[in-house]
Amino acid sequence: MIFGNYLKFGNQIRNFAMAAVEISEPKVHKKLVKFQALDGKNVEVQAVYEDSLSSGSSVGTVVAFHGSPGSHKDFKFIRQKLDDVGIRFIGINYPGFKQTEGYPNQQHSNDERQKYTDAFLKDFPIPGKVIFLAHSRGCENALITSTNFPATGLVLLNPVGFRPHKSISPLSRLQRVEWIYNMLPKFLADAMIYQMYVSFGLKVQDGEESINALRSVIRCGLDTTLPYVKKLQTQDTKKFIIFAGRDIIVEEEIVFESLKEYKDMEHFDYEKEIPLTDYSKILETFDSGKGASVFVKQDTHFQNKSRADLVTEVIKKIFGFEENGKNKL
Repeated sequence: MIFGNYLKFGNQIRNFAMAAVEISEPKVHKKLVKFQALDGKNVEVQAVYEDSLSSGSSVGTVVAFHGSPGSHKDFKFIRQKLDDVGIRFIGINYPGFKQTEGYPNQQHSNDERQKYTDAFLKDFPIPGKVIFLAHSRGCENALITSTNFPATGLVLLNPVGFRPHKSISPLSRLQRVEWIYNMLPKFLADAMIYQMYVSFGLKVQDGEESINALRSVIRCGLDTTLPYVKKLQTQDTKKFIIFAGRDIIVEEEIVFESLKEYKDMEHFDYEKEIPLTDYSKILETFDSGKGASVFVKQDTHFQNKSRADLVTEVIKKIFGFEENGKNKL
């Protein structure tokens, strides 16, 4: 009975402990990134990014893609746990989201975001095993990147699927908001869009970040991402997908639909808590197949925080990490 109660409340205790732990400051760097925008113009931006271990890691490197709005800070709970085991973390910041500055006529489409991503990663010293980790809107570009660059693993948190969710349907409604924003004086437009995002309970710093987040959602790929999933299926990349039932942004049924396109993955359903004894069952799927998907009905959109421990264990498993600090051969 005592052990049973421990399993029942174990995750709750873990959440309290995670909230109380002191998160170390991110190690932020800058890098000049040159690429061509969709309008054909050459762009140069001073990319601001997090790199927890720029000297490299013998275990592996995690490259993270934030949502909209978002930044490298979205992964601080996961990054802290990766620090403890010597896994390198690189957090990409897309232009226009208050870390890396935006640029004129920025489109925020997947094509343009990918040009920035590819240019950022080109000639970047990332030896050894690499896992691409993403949350929400960032999942599309992480998926695309995993088919362009050699990837040991792909970890998607609250991914967006292949068709519009209720939160962004109809897209014409969001396009009207963007049209109104473009018509208004900037100080009025920024105030309007900022208040709209705050009313949704989303953390934004100002109107500029808000409109960039809106534009990136309007131009979300969705129905164009299936070919990348099919290409991914031809690779040896290990995959992990976790999503939630109380997600105000992403509908569970749309994610369940997309899971049909991911082969050789075992699925796990949970109501509220994931028993600690089930961690090993989830991790074992990376031995017998290409990974797992996990659905937690009572979780919200922010599993990058609430499931940081499980995500870290999955990353360690994909890298073949052992507690003695060495990788399995």
